[in-house]
Order: sequence, then C-alpha cells, then structure tokens
Amino acid sequence: MNATQSQQTAPKSLFFAHNTSDRVLWAFVCIWGALLTFLSVATYTGYNSGMYDIGNMAQAIASVQRGQPLVFTYIDGPTSRLAFHVEFFYYILALPYIVWPDPRLLLAMQALLYAIGAIPIYALAYRNLDSRFAARCLALVYLLYPTVQTSVLFDLHGDTLAMPFLLFALQALDVRAWRRYFIFIALALSCKFYVALPVLLLGGIIWWQYGERKIAIWTATIGLVYGVVTFLVVRPLFTTDQTSEVHRGFNYIIFYFGQIAEYQNTLTDRILSALIIFGPVMFIAWRGWRWLLPGLPVAAAALLSTGPGGSYDYRYHHYAIVVPFIIMAAIDGARRMREDEQAGRKRRRNWRGDVGLTCGIVMIVSFLLVDTPFNPLFWIGGPGYGLSSSVYGVIPRDDVKDRFLDEHVPPDAALAVSNQLAPHLTNRDTLYLIRYPTESEGPLLLPQTLERVDYAIADALFDFYVPLDGGYGGGLSGDREAIGLLLRDPAFGLVTERDGLLMFERGATGERVLMNTLELQPDDGANAQHTFGTHIELIDASVEQIEPDRLRARFMWRRVSNFNTVGEFVAVSRLEGIAHDRIVHVPGYSLLPSWEWPQNQIVEETFDIQIPPDTAPGEYTWHVGWYNVGLPYSYATDERSLLPDSQEVEVTQVTIE
Repeated sequence: MNATQSQQTAPKSLFFAHNTSDRVLWAFVCIWGALLTFLSVATYTGYNSGMYDIGNMAQAIASVQRGQPLVFTYIDGPTSRLAFHVEFFYYILALPYIVWPDPRLLLAMQALLYAIGAIPIYALAYRNLDSRFAARCLALVYLLYPTVQTSVLFDLHGDTLAMPFLLFALQALDVRAWRRYFIFIALALSCKFYVALPVLLLGGIIWWQYGERKIAIWTATIGLVYGVVTFLVVRPLFTTDQTSEVHRGFNYIIFYFGQIAEYQNTLTDRILSALIIFGPVMFIAWRGWRWLLPGLPVAAAALLSTGPGGSYDYRYHHYAIVVPFIIMAAIDGARRMREDEQAGRKRRRNWRGDVGLTCGIVMIVSFLLVDTPFNPLFWIGGPGYGLSSSVYGVIPRDDVKDRFLDEHVPPDAALAVSNQLAPHLTNRDTLYLIRYPTESEGPLLLPQTLERVDYAIADALFDFYVPLDGGYGGGLSGDREAIGLLLRDPAFGLVTERDGLLMFERGATGERVLMNTLELQPDDGANAQHTFGTHIELIDASVEQIEPDRLRARFMWRRVSNFNTVGEFVAVSRLEGIAHDRIVHVPGYSLLPSWEWPQNQIVEETFDIQIPPDTAPGEYTWHVGWYNVGLPYSYATDERSLLPDSQEVEVTQVTIE
C-alpha cells in the first residue's frame, strides 16, 4: 500500500494475488450472503417494502424491455433514472431481469454482490499482512459492518451495488492489475453519478501512496469528467416536463441540503451516526487514516443531508461507497502495526490481537444495531423488529394479497396503489401511489393522480406499522383518507374487495359497483341489540344475498359517548367459516369515521360485499367487533385491539345459496 510495497506485484494472469480458496472465507461469504438474501427477500415477500425504493428501481429496470431509458413513475409522471442518479448499471441488471422480471431477483443479486465483496478484502489483507487469521478477520469485519448490512437490507440502491466494485478495484490497484482496475472503476461509476467524487480523490491517494502518477492522473480525470458529464449533461438530457422540480439541475442540492433548521434538532443523532459509521474499526484504522480521505466527502454530505426520511442516519445506503475506504484504512493500519513490530518498535499489544479485537467490536456493534437473527430483538418480534409482520414476518394475509393482485389487476393497466402493494405491480408503464410517504397531511396529490390512471387499489386493513419518534408510520388507517376520496369520486367505482383490499375502476357503473353509503338519521330512542363497551350501540343489522356473488349489509349505530380518549376505532365483520375474508365497514371508516360521528343521531351504513367463489351454500354466522386502528397489531383485528370492555358479537345468520 505504499510505493515500495506496490512493486511486489503478483502475476497479472491471476485474478487475485494470493490464494482465496480458504474454506473459512467461503463459509463466511455463503453464510452472510444467504442470510441477507433471505432477509431482503422476506421483506419484499411480506409486503414490507415500499415503492420507495425497490418499486422505483424495479419499474425502471423493467422499462428497458419496453425500450425506455430506465423510466419509473414519480410523483409528477414518468421519469428516467438517468435524470436522477444516473445509474447506468441498471441496464446490466435488466438482462437477467428479462428471464425473471421479479424484484426478488434484484434483491438477491445485490446481496450476492455484497457477499463476494469479502473476497478482494481477504486478498488485500492476506497480501499486505501475510496472515490468514488477519485476512479472515478483516473479511468478516466487512461482512458484519453495520452500515454495510443496513445498506443491503435497505431495498436496492446504486451505492450498495458500487461498494463491491470499488473493493475489487482497490484490490486490483494493490497488485497493479491496471486493466482490471479500470474495468471495476467503470462498473462502480456506472452505479451512481456521485461515485465520481471518491474516484476523483482516489487519484490523489494513488499518487501519494503508490507513486503511480500516470494512473493517478487517469483516475482523477475519469472521476472528474464522469461526474461533470453525468451531472451537467446526462441529467439535463433526460430531464422532461414531468421530471420533479426538486430534482432538476442544482435544485437537487437544495433538496438534500436546504433545510438547515433541522440541524438543531438532529445534531446528536448525526454525531451518533458518524460514530457508528467510522467508530467500530478506528482501533486500527486510525493509523491508515489516509485511506479515509476519498470517502469522507460523501460521508460528510450524507451526514449533513436534510433530505426526506432522516437520510443522514447510519442505516441509509449513501454510506455504502464510504465503506471500501474504511476497510482499506483498517488494512493499512494493521500493516503499519505489523511493520512496527517487525522493526522492533515496542508495542503493548500484538497487532494480530488488535485485528481480532476490532473484529469482535464490529461483531458486537452489528449484533446490537442491525436487525438480523443475531440481534436479540429479532426474536422478540416487537413492532419494527425481526419477525414482526412489518419487517421480515410473512403472514397468511400476504398470500391473500398475492392472489388478489394476480386475479384482479390487469397486467398493463395504469394504476394508483397502496405503497406496500406497489413493488408487486412494477412491470407496467404507469404506477402511482394513492398516498406518498412524504404526504404527512394526507393524500393531497391523489385527485390529480386519479386523472392519469384506470384503476386504484387501496388497503383498508393496512398491515404495515413502523414505530417513529412521537408516533408511527403506516398503521391500519394508512389508506383510510384515500379510500374516502375514491368513494366520493364519481369517475371511479369500487368493483372488487377481499379482506380489506379494495379495487376501484374508472368508469365502473351500475351493477358492477359495490354500494357503500352512509346516512345520518334522527335518534328515535330505539333499544340497542348489542353494546360495545360504553361507547357504541348497534340498533339494527340485516344482511341479504342480492346477487349470486354478492351480499348487501345494513347496520344502524348509535355513538353513546366520546371514545377519542381511548383511540380511534373501526367496525370489522366476518362470516364464520370463511377464512381470510374480513369485512371492513368502509362507510363508517372512510366516508365518516366513527370518531367523527355526531352523538344523538343514528348512523346508517349500507355496503355490498362479494361472496368468495369457493363458498359453499349454507348458513353462516355474521360476527362484528370494534377495533383500534392505531396499534401495531390492529391489522389482526383480534382481542388485542378490541374497543375496551367490548367483544366480538354474533349479529345475524346469513343464508348463501
């Protein structure tokens, strides 16, 4: 890693300078590659990934098959990734995507690239330290590094894909395999336009550390030219009238760094993130500090970012392209300690022990901070962790979603859909969201979005819930306001429903539309058939079969007292004996939610439901209960979320012919 050592080149016909057939290394690669593949795919399979970002990336990559330049549907319309982050590498991913156009393939490929990134690290460490133990430790440091794992588990991003290519480039640099070096530099640059910055600065390190002035100049020039061309030429070239204003030209910089006022409230979190990003290996990496320099500007920019969603957090993908230089600093630091020992300079500890200790520190930090099976919180399955249904858990309702989307959604239709459903519908030209994650005040963009689509799909039992500071994201009522807007839109009609999944079609009329109405009537003092705690009374209920495949339900309610102090609640029914087909009382959920019902009036809701095609004729018992919409387990509509002092009750018998 210096001018003298770099003369000790290996035969260039060999891919690596030293033997990498170590079974322990390959065990590490296989175990961690398989584990992160499994976790990434489980997140997707359990409908816990959103349109941001695996949905956007998958739709862009699929668009290549239609002759489009990495186009995805953004808030304002079709937009090319080449007008955003210029990820040319996605064209390469589009090739296997032709064979299996499924986002799970992309997640698996990203995890595979991450895992094989340990191979050049092993080769680098073995060559510079002449120790199989140290090489194994440093390969494991990379595989376990918190920021590395969180980047891989955070959907699909060019930064994460670039990380192993940078590692392969650095290993080729170390043995002066220049052709291979420039190939991997080109691959890394193709993953995201701002990879150009660390490549530019790498040129200075090559001049300083290796004395290879020609290679240093070429590297810096390539980084500079590529960065300038992609930002000032490629991005504007693919910018259209439908490209989001905040991503045009230098607005991109304002978008990510324009909210300076945020620093006051987030300074502590930013400092902690910096410690997690750099701290675990500083025990040895401080001696190789020179190698940190190429990655520092990217890390600093990310830590200072005021972009959406707390993008400065250590779990974000931006830091992935910093990691190769952190690992290089650790290897170089270990080499310098080894040289001190060989030169007879006194040290209190053996350098191998320091490498092993660093590996142990990284392991502990990783197991405490990253949501993998080695983290104790993983097995508890609490909200936002591990086996929770909002992280890696797959619940029976996810199979219902699969069947619903497969059976009812036309393959090429223009859609506006619920966020967690979107990644499963990306092989099409037009795919909006009914509510974007940035819309904290409700689905304000939906009216203009509906003008561009033929179908809208919402989830009245939204089962994605993530704890946030001062509240939560998602929750049962995540789509409630959007559903209300769709029910009121005369251009759309509700045509299909199943277990809370609702599909609206443009132009649907007459008998195809499922009725959903709500009326307020004077309270005549009628006796209640059932009471639900001290808050709600059921005055009357009836259910009849009006078509071979349709029931019509009518419920009359009285709100007795204000239950806002204990939460917000929705009525959910089910027919005993029919699995995975709960019935959300949509009128009293979206048209006028129960917590806004006036007292001293009767609320009458009428709604149609579809009879599942495999339902046998016979008598079925109709049950109804009232459930809190704001709990992590509200989606299950079981006793944990029942209205206090209430229970599910039998309302009537339904005859299905």
